Amino acid sequence: MATRDEQNRDVSLRKFSLDIRPLDLDLTLGCGQTFRWRKLPDGSWRGPVSDQLVTLKPNGKTVQALVKPGRRDADDLVSNYLRADDDIDRIQRVLGRDKILARGMRDVRGLRIVKMDEWECLVSYLLATFANIPRISGMVETLAGKYGKDIADGIKTFPRRAQLGKASERDLVRCGLGYRAGYLAELRDTVDDRRLEDLTRMDYRELRGELLELPGVGEKVADCVSLFGFGKLEAFPIDVWMERALSRLYGQKGSYRRLREFAGERFGQYAGYAQEYLYYNERLRFPRGECCFSDKTRR
Repeated sequence: MATRDEQNRDVSLRKFSLDIRPLDLDLTLGCGQTFRWRKLPDGSWRGPVSDQLVTLKPNGKTVQALVKPGRRDADDLVSNYLRADDDIDRIQRVLGRDKILARGMRDVRGLRIVKMDEWECLVSYLLATFANIPRISGMVETLAGKYGKDIADGIKTFPRRAQLGKASERDLVRCGLGYRAGYLAELRDTVDDRRLEDLTRMDYRELRGELLELPGVGEKVADCVSLFGFGKLEAFPIDVWMERALSRLYGQKGSYRRLREFAGERFGQYAGYAQEYLYYNERLRFPRGECCFSDKTRR
C-alpha cells in the first residue's frame, strides 16, 4: 500500500509514496469532516496526524507524503488515517443500489472518510456545536497552540487529556470556547484512557449510547464521533445539510431519530459514506451557504 521511493535515515524527515485508490485529497480533507488540514499554494495539503506533521501532494496516480519528524511507522499512520483499506468500489456498488445516490456518486469516488484519533475527534466535535467550520478550526488550533506539544514548523499536537489537566474552566474560556469550556472541563475529568479503550471495543449501537451519556454530547456529536473517530461506518450524522438533502431527495422530514432510522434502513452498513456523498452534494448545491453544526446537548 505504501511504497517508499525515498526515506532519509535522519528521523527528522520521511518521504514515501502512498498508492491509495481512489483518493481525492480536496474532497477528503476539505469537506469538513476534520479541522486541522490546510491546502497550500502548490496544491498539497498539510496537517497534523498524531505527533507527526504530514504533507500530502498528488503525484500521478499516487500521493507523495512528507512527514516530520518522521516516525518509522509513518506510512502506516497516514494510511490508517486515510482509511486505505476501505474498499470504495464495493462501498459504491452497495450504495449504488439506491438510484438517487447512484446519479452522482461516482463524481465523489475519491472522497474517503478519515479515521481521527478518538480523543481528538470527541473534543473537536464537542466544540463543533453551534459553530461553523472556521470557528471550530480556530478553537481547535487555539487549544493545540496552548496545550499541545511541538511537532514541526510551529504546528503542535492536539492536547491529550493529561495536558489539559491543569486548565481551569476559566482558562478554557480564554481559549475562545465560550460555554463549551464547561463541557470540555467535565469531559476531561470523565473520560480517562481506560474508558476510551473500552469505547473502542463497542459496536455502534452500544458506543452511541455511551457517548450520549458524556458531558455536552448530543445525538449529532455522538454520530460524528462514532463515524470519524471510532470508524463506525453505520453512523449517519444529521445537520441542516442532511435535513435539506433527505427532504429534497427522499421526502423525509421529522425528528433526528426518525431521520437517522430512515438513513440506517436505506443505506445500511455504509450509511456514513452515503452521508458524506449527500453532504458534499448539498453544499455544492448551495455554495453560498455556510455549514453550521448544531446539536442538543446535556450535562
